[in-house]
Amino acid sequence: MDEGGRKQVKFILKEGLIHIVGNHGLPNNSIEGTVESNEIPGFSLSYSINGKNFVDFKDKIVVPKEALQQPTLQITVRASKGKELRYYKSDTIPLTHAIIFGKTLEESYPEVIKFLLKEMQNLKEFVGYEMKQTKDTLHEHMLELVDTFEEINKKGSLF
Repeated sequence: MDEGGRKQVKFILKEGLIHIVGNHGLPNNSIEGTVESNEIPGFSLSYSINGKNFVDFKDKIVVPKEALQQPTLQITVRASKGKELRYYKSDTIPLTHAIIFGKTLEESYPEVIKFLLKEMQNLKEFVGYEMKQTKDTLHEHMLELVDTFEEINKKGSLF
């Protein structure tokens, strides 16, 4: 948590990837977050936002507000120790009106998800009802067809 008691973003570096978790910030502000990794003890870190120049890591990665106004966001972390270099990249994250870091969609938009789930359930019930009606109609037609064939067999012809 930061000084104001808010939870911060965590950038977890693992196997060449950056996993982003724990954001509770607002999409119209810059994003700041700490870096965690067991893979790079003693390494110096720098990071790049959207392919810009690398910035030395002090205590946080800072994604400026301007970067959040681009269509996508990608973060790259470079870890160096002597001649050894390691790179970690985030997915390319599409940015729309809001950005969700480290939270599930259900946590961020619970009412919308509940509405969509209800609509899906209604659709499922409707399709089930229609399928039953179709099955019943087909069953009735099959019974009529069987009666017709029985009548043909008794008479020897339809006429």
